[in-house]
Amino acid sequence: MITDLKGKTALVTGAAAGIGEAIAKKLATCGANVVVTDYNVEGAKKVAAEIQAESGVKAIGLKMDLCDYDEVVKSTNEAISQMGKIEILVACGAANAHYAKPAYTFDPKVDFEASQKVHVWARLYPVYALHEHMKENGYGKIVVITSDAGRTPTPKEAFIGGAASMLITIGKVMGKENARYGIRHNTVCLTLIENTPAQKQVEEETGAANIFAKVRQRASFGIPQIEDVSETVTYFVSPESDKITGSVFSINGALSFPG
Repeated sequence: MITDLKGKTALVTGAAAGIGEAIAKKLATCGANVVVTDYNVEGAKKVAAEIQAESGVKAIGLKMDLCDYDEVVKSTNEAISQMGKIEILVACGAANAHYAKPAYTFDPKVDFEASQKVHVWARLYPVYALHEHMKENGYGKIVVITSDAGRTPTPKEAFIGGAASMLITIGKVMGKENARYGIRHNTVCLTLIENTPAQKQVEEETGAANIFAKVRQRASFGIPQIEDVSETVTYFVSPESDKITGSVFSINGALSFPG
C-alpha cells in the first residue's frame, strides 16, 4: 500500500515493538510524522529515532500507560504540543495473554474488571483523549485493533472476544456519531499474527505450541504476518478510505469467516 500521508501526524499506541512498531514505521514511509507511544518509553524513543533516520519525517517517543486514563491524556496533550496536530490514531497494544483461558476459570472479583481494562479501556482511552482535538480540527482517522474472537466464537477467548465485540459495536456507533465532525472510526480484527510478542507470550504462558501448529495447518493462505496488519491499517488511514467509517475488517488467513 503506497499512499501520500505527507503533512499528517499519526499517534500509534503500543508501538515500541511488534505490530505497533510496524504500523508506525509503515506510516512514516508514506510521509506521516509519527508519535510513538508505549509503556516502555525507552523502546518508544528508540523506534522514533529509527523512524527519523530511515524516513526523514519527524518522530517522537512518549511514555503512555494505556491503563491509566490521566496519563493517556497527559501524553496525548504532550504529543499535540510537540507536533501541533494529530490527525491519525492507531490504537493497539496492552492486550494480555493471561486472559486467554476458559471463561469458567476466571475469578469474578479479579479477572472480570482486569481483563476488560487491558482489552477495552486501553483501546478507548486514547480515542477519548483525542476526540475533542480531532472534532475541533474537523478531521480524524481512528483505527482500533482488536481480536477476531469478537466476531467468531473462539475457545479460551470468551472475555477477550467479549471485549472485542464491545469495541466493534462502539466503533460502529462512533463511526456514525462522529461522521458530522469528519472523524472516521474503523476496527481491524486479528487472528493469530506470526512472530509478534503477543503470539510468543501466548505460546509460552499457555503451552499452546501444539495448538498453534494445528492452526498453521488450517490457514489456507498462511498465518498473517505483521506486514499484513500494517498494510491494512495504512489503507484505513489513507485518503483512499475517506468514504469508509464504522467498518470491521478481519485479517485471518482463511482461519475464520465472520458474518
